[in-house]
Amino acid sequence: MVGVLGVTGAVERPTAALLDPLRWDEDETVETTVGDELLVLTATHGPTDDPVRTDGHDAIWTFGEIHGFEGERYENRYDGCYTDSEYTAELYREHGLDFARGMNATASVVLHQRERDRLVVVTDRLGTHPVYYAEIPEGVVFSTSVQTLLGHPDVDPAIDTDGLYSYLAFNRVPGVDTPFEGVSTLPPGSITTIDLPTGDLDVERYWRLEYDPLDRSFSYFVDRFVELLQRVFAERADDDRRYGILLSGGSDSRLLLAAAEGIPVAYHLADWMSREARTAERIALLAGADFRLLKRPDDHVERMLEHVPRHMNFNGRFDQAHLHGFDARIREECDVLVTGLYGDSFFKGGLVPAFDLDLGPIGSVSTPIAREVDSIDGYLDALGGSLPSFVETPPLIESVLRATLNERAGGSVAFGGIEYASLYDLALFGSYYPLSNDSDYHYFGLTQMAHQWTPFLDNRFIDLACSMPIRYHLRRDVVNAALSALSPTLANIPHAETGVRPTSQFPFDLAKKYGSLFWRKHAVDERSPKPYYSRGPWRDRGVVLRERDFGREVLDRNDALLDALPFLDREAAYACYDAHMAGADNTTELYTLFTVLEMPVFEELAGR
Repeated sequence: MVGVLGVTGAVERPTAALLDPLRWDEDETVETTVGDELLVLTATHGPTDDPVRTDGHDAIWTFGEIHGFEGERYENRYDGCYTDSEYTAELYREHGLDFARGMNATASVVLHQRERDRLVVVTDRLGTHPVYYAEIPEGVVFSTSVQTLLGHPDVDPAIDTDGLYSYLAFNRVPGVDTPFEGVSTLPPGSITTIDLPTGDLDVERYWRLEYDPLDRSFSYFVDRFVELLQRVFAERADDDRRYGILLSGGSDSRLLLAAAEGIPVAYHLADWMSREARTAERIALLAGADFRLLKRPDDHVERMLEHVPRHMNFNGRFDQAHLHGFDARIREECDVLVTGLYGDSFFKGGLVPAFDLDLGPIGSVSTPIAREVDSIDGYLDALGGSLPSFVETPPLIESVLRATLNERAGGSVAFGGIEYASLYDLALFGSYYPLSNDSDYHYFGLTQMAHQWTPFLDNRFIDLACSMPIRYHLRRDVVNAALSALSPTLANIPHAETGVRPTSQFPFDLAKKYGSLFWRKHAVDERSPKPYYSRGPWRDRGVVLRERDFGREVLDRNDALLDALPFLDREAAYACYDAHMAGADNTTELYTLFTVLEMPVFEELAGR
């Protein structure tokens, strides 16, 4: 699913300009459903049967994928020949709106209850397919695209400076907040009801993420992890769709390839046949998959800058839409793209705030020692962050964050409108709950480009991650242990970046990892064809700016915008770029600035 725009109250058909941010490319099917008090417009790649209507003529749209239902026993959606909306309709007929509580999904659902004259929007537990909304004089506008929503004539895009500062500092906005007043994200794990005659909106939270560790052995969690991984792939065994996998030289995606036993195509994104690409090719060969290199063109970053910012929702930067330019090919060659995204986040220490150690020539490394987070000061210290130099009269980022942080009776804390059970739960989950808090656009770009499946976002994996003690998150590796159990052959291939085999055990793997990184950085000479090509899957974007020198053109064509936007310092923006070109590392700040400058909403704001 690409996107949806909905309007309640007095509705008019949208203009082509309004729809532009909703559509990823020109290959979508656009469908419009109009009633007296409701308009729902969808853009999808390929044909769609949405909306699916129930016997009572209620209409259902599903954006994303429903994997199953967790009731007295787990119900596998793939046992029947259902589309996602057909399966949602079956659950709705059987359980009413309570279907949301058992829904195992990476999806949002829109449901028009015709006889009750109301609209219902259901989000999955993590909010993996965010829905944004704004109340307007005669109803509500909602969309999967912030910029589509802001383009509606009844929505006034006034800047919320705290939300904007958060985005500029962290490439994300906490909780349900956005950089615009009156525009919010529907909470994860929620059922939102909109009364169509009045426009009244009611939000019910049906689920909250909490850390609840079990005092069990590491082998217990490895066994549960392996069993679950085998189960989620077995559930799709009779699915006749064509599957491909996005394969790296690391552990997460090769583990999925080992568990799948038969994914025929493995894609690897690279600039050249680097060490990472050769490792991925070796993994694919041993797993019996057809290795296909997605070789980026030299102007890949510039192409992303031209296309991506108008589709973004203020989580991440434009240069993280890594598969842009290959999306049509992937949609043609496979029906579902499998990714190992969030495996490291939920199972390899990515959740736990830890101390960083500066090792000089090796760089900064994360230690397997958890930070204590028992106060707001402790949380803010662990979060870090600062505003870029080109922000006009910047406040302290700590003061911005404190304004949206509230401790509550009983030890819970609210941040950006989302309640967490404790400060430590906020420190653990704040970057991924809701998932729109993720500062990397990779996953969200994929959801617009192609039909993709990310197994580690399954409810059952999230529950397992929340039950695993911190010591196993930091000092053990359940992913590598599962890989060794499922495929000793694939586990014996060294990690492309570190050179360490996934079979290695803590603490020896840690010592070997950083020793290997030092050796490869300073002693091993693997010359790349171009200065900004790396040994890994990603380009050195800082070097790209210096070598290809497109940044000055971006600033020059947006010179009037730099001058007009009150939160930007024009001279400081040029100084930031000049300093980078002279050798400073301002990569993140500049790519964030370019993302903002190329978003249509800011040009609209400047025009006003």
